[in-house]
Amino acid sequence: MKHILAPLGLGSFLLLSGSALAQTGPDLTVLKIANSGTDIAEYGQSGGIYAYSFATTSCNPGTQVVQWTNADHPVISQNFFRLKDGRFEHIGQSWLKHGFCAVNEAGCGTCQSTSCDTLGLGCADTYGSGLNDGKFGGPKYAVNALTGAHTHSFPSPSGNATTRGRLQVAAADIEPAQNPGAVWFAESQYISAHEAMAGNGKNSVSYRRLNVSSATSITSNGGTVVGKAAPHAWRSVDPAVVVNDVNNPNEGGAGVHGHFSVGYRVTDLGGGIWRYNYVVENLTSEQACGSWSVPMADGLAITNLYFNDVDYHSGETQDGTDWVTQQAGGMFTWSVAPGSDNAIRWSTTYSFGFDVTASPIAAQAQIGLHQVGSGSLVLVDVRAPSGNSTTTGTIFCKGDGTGTSCPCNNHGGTNNGCQNSTGLGAGLTAMGDASVSADTLQLTVTNALASQPGLLFQGSTAINGGNGIAFGDGLRCTGGNVRRLEVVFPDSAGSVSSSVILSVAGLASAGDVVRYQLWYRDPVFSPCVNGFNLTNGLEINWLP
Repeated sequence: MKHILAPLGLGSFLLLSGSALAQTGPDLTVLKIANSGTDIAEYGQSGGIYAYSFATTSCNPGTQVVQWTNADHPVISQNFFRLKDGRFEHIGQSWLKHGFCAVNEAGCGTCQSTSCDTLGLGCADTYGSGLNDGKFGGPKYAVNALTGAHTHSFPSPSGNATTRGRLQVAAADIEPAQNPGAVWFAESQYISAHEAMAGNGKNSVSYRRLNVSSATSITSNGGTVVGKAAPHAWRSVDPAVVVNDVNNPNEGGAGVHGHFSVGYRVTDLGGGIWRYNYVVENLTSEQACGSWSVPMADGLAITNLYFNDVDYHSGETQDGTDWVTQQAGGMFTWSVAPGSDNAIRWSTTYSFGFDVTASPIAAQAQIGLHQVGSGSLVLVDVRAPSGNSTTTGTIFCKGDGTGTSCPCNNHGGTNNGCQNSTGLGAGLTAMGDASVSADTLQLTVTNALASQPGLLFQGSTAINGGNGIAFGDGLRCTGGNVRRLEVVFPDSAGSVSSSVILSVAGLASAGDVVRYQLWYRDPVFSPCVNGFNLTNGLEINWLP
């Protein structure tokens, strides 16, 4: 992704706001999973693997009918998930139901019924668990979830007659006696070419909590949560979980994005040890996720390294080779093993984790895209271990009283900016590789004002010999050719990290020396009553 920003003065700082728009064009949502809550079929088990299917009801809340023809019908995925001991895992998936004949029933609005070849406005369509039986379904590899295109005719599943093609779950993952305290969920996703190419594919997934009395007796527990992917199910029972839905913009053309849903949780285990758990679900990206990278210092020791994928079966071509890991360049990375093709494909979720003696800070993780396409990385706001890399760059223009005095003697802490209304000075640091060819550099702000907007900007010179001049409640450190980089919003702790590719956004070349700073709002009780402040300055020497 390229971010080209015109040079602007600080007076041009502008915040844009927008409203959520209703979906226009053809649209599909998963209105119900398991119908009234009991339509979940269990077919028995073979070799310690149970087989299931469940009912689904779709709805068209859009402004156009959805095509349901032989060439353009939707396909339906079915998944099971388990939350156990703080780990959220994808434990089973089915082959795909291929839709036929939309019945145009009531249940999701004023149904404008149409023929069997389309799903009308406000109309619903239900497939019971028997019709959704994966034994008669097709493989995921034959479907491009980004565009909705799928191959015909599709092969039939192979393997044991009891389990082939069906939603397969290991007994060890579903039997309550082996999973004390566990919580289970079902998820379903519809893929429609007509909807996908209208740019409406993101909301065609829903989840529902399950009540697992035994491996052979499963019903629902609560209603279907419409338009939300599985990571949101994790958050529904654990509010400490954070979920960020992100995309690879225009992967399938203008307005057709490759969607991902990422969840994470950081747990204080005591004794200075922290546990970091992450899940990545690919909803519609054909480029798929081939790596997951979390900022972390190269020398930081970790324990309880963890990875979980979901088994493919019944003749699916994807292998199940576990991902390999690497700790280098200020990142800890899981990635597809050499010679393997086990990327996170659509409607699948992989889980990652580790324990480490480093508390969390705001950072940006990276989804590395597996196939060549419109981008190579998708950045995701997460919490990652502090001290997550060797600090890059040189701090200057400190508001700690060692240079130019702060405007009302509101000196901050060592190497930070001038004191703000929190009693601290906001700091700016950088971590990663300041190479224009690699560029993993990330700016991190600490001790700013929670939820108050700030502007990251750069300049070509250090003002007043690097000591800065009074500006608002702080010091203006950076001048010359000033370029705006991005607007950021610190979290509840006053921390935030940059999301743009800095060398691209700032048009940096090898050999350039660039100075960075953050301007931020401090509208209530600012020490000098000016309502805004700045961090220290940070100088980066860009390498080839």
